[in-house]
Amino acid sequence: MIKRYNTYKHFKPKRGFFRRIIIFLFFVFISFQSFSQANVYVLKAVYLEKISRFVTWPEESLMNDFDEPFVISVIGKTSLTNNLEQIYEIQKINNKHVIIKRISNLYEIENSHILVIAESEKKNLKNILSLTKNLPILTISETSSFGISGVLINFYEENNKLRFEINETAVLQSPLQISFYLLNSAKIINPIKNN
Repeated sequence: MIKRYNTYKHFKPKRGFFRRIIIFLFFVFISFQSFSQANVYVLKAVYLEKISRFVTWPEESLMNDFDEPFVISVIGKTSLTNNLEQIYEIQKINNKHVIIKRISNLYEIENSHILVIAESEKKNLKNILSLTKNLPILTISETSSFGISGVLINFYEENNKLRFEINETAVLQSPLQISFYLLNSAKIINPIKNN
């Protein structure tokens, strides 16, 4: 029988970690009732930095080389792209300068740390996920069917709040390590089966 606590890398809290957890949970459950749709995209853009704090990329991703940029690629057309460009012009992720890449060719995906997949890529989703499945790329979407199809994290709205769901099985098949704190903050879809 597989025990859930054994499936994730042990996470040792650092100084100030619990403060970051509280801040993160605040963002997770913040209401955007008074926000316009444009501001929802701002929240999603900000969430990427918050989420990245709970993700561990393998060594080949050069996360410890602060001269190398953190790359967020966007495939397809989404209003989120403009907000990403504005926010990450000044905001860093993991102490790394951020580059936002608009891509159209599937083979430009490979050097990304985060890949945002727009709804317009629905017909290409299977091909995109077959390319990213074994790569250390955090796939993120904002389309309801994408999460269950294999995207690691999918944003959705519920009761006037911005939420996210995590495809647990896809996470376990990925080279990325995702903290159980992030998993506990999300709606889990396609959960692992305990045998």
